[in-house]
Amino acid sequence: MKQTTRQFSNILLAFLILAVAVFAFFYFVQPEYGNLMTLKGIMANDQQFLATQQKIAAQVQAALSTEGSQSSSSQAVALALPVGPDTAGALAQIYGLASANGIIVESVGVSLQTATQAAPQSTSASASGTANLASLIQPAGSITFQIAATGSYEALKTFLEGLETNVRIFDVTGLSIKPVPAVTTAGAVANGAQDLYNSNMTVVAYYQSS
Repeated sequence: MKQTTRQFSNILLAFLILAVAVFAFFYFVQPEYGNLMTLKGIMANDQQFLATQQKIAAQVQAALSTEGSQSSSSQAVALALPVGPDTAGALAQIYGLASANGIIVESVGVSLQTATQAAPQSTSASASGTANLASLIQPAGSITFQIAATGSYEALKTFLEGLETNVRIFDVTGLSIKPVPAVTTAGAVANGAQDLYNSNMTVVAYYQSS
């Protein structure tokens, strides 16, 4: 009788444990599982939202970079081809380059040509650098400078290179050089040559019409 009672108690205990497990599953595990699925759904939505925002931010950054590049290009064009002749600025650059290279500018003649519908074709290095910016350039005119200067051969050479690579476009379209004869103390011309030359050059600068 005791054995039968013990078996019955074991079966009852097993059913009780099973009932507790089922109760725990439905009242604790299943709700938490549902909450977990909800959280996973929210996380997935958040990740999708974050990816979308990152894509938008990348597009905005690309647009800002493009705008900055266009702004830099516009500034470069404004320096190479200013709006209006800006003769004073061109002269300041010419005299600045001459002074930096030890060139004495004897005289400068200025001739202004009004703007035309087509931008000029320049052969200088600085002009070739702005070829891709043609769409930003308005109809252009030109200023011609007739420069008489004196200096050593190397100084004149460096001065001409500076003009050709200057920020503002300068084209050297004409050039003549002759040595300055050495003079003795008595005023007679010496036989020996010296490294000093007179130069006459024609330099053209360009500008955009306003």
